[in-house]
Amino acid sequence: MHARMIQVTAKPGHVKDCIKAIVEQGLPLLKQQPGFVDAVALTSDTERDQFVGITFWKSREDAEKYVNGQARKELETIKPILQNEPTFGTFNLEASTIHTLGIGRAASSR
Repeated sequence: MHARMIQVTAKPGHVKDCIKAIVEQGLPLLKQQPGFVDAVALTSDTERDQFVGITFWKSREDAEKYVNGQARKELETIKPILQNEPTFGTFNLEASTIHTLGIGRAASSR
């Protein structure tokens, strides 16, 4: 199992707009992507304009297909409300208790 993380800093007062765009536009598109498993959206409790999104994928290849295709279009829609370029990270999922994700699945996908 594979995970991708995006961290963004919205312009002051725009983090809710960023979240709204991701929930209303991004999540429905994510759910249609081959290999998509789940997503988590986080806002900082200390940095008002910080947002982190984590998506979970069956494979690195599934995530990369999305990132190199539809994700680019989605990112363009929120860029006007961001302070700077987002940062990205990729990870192998080693363990999870999130509903459909589990350590057995994560370990067996390697």
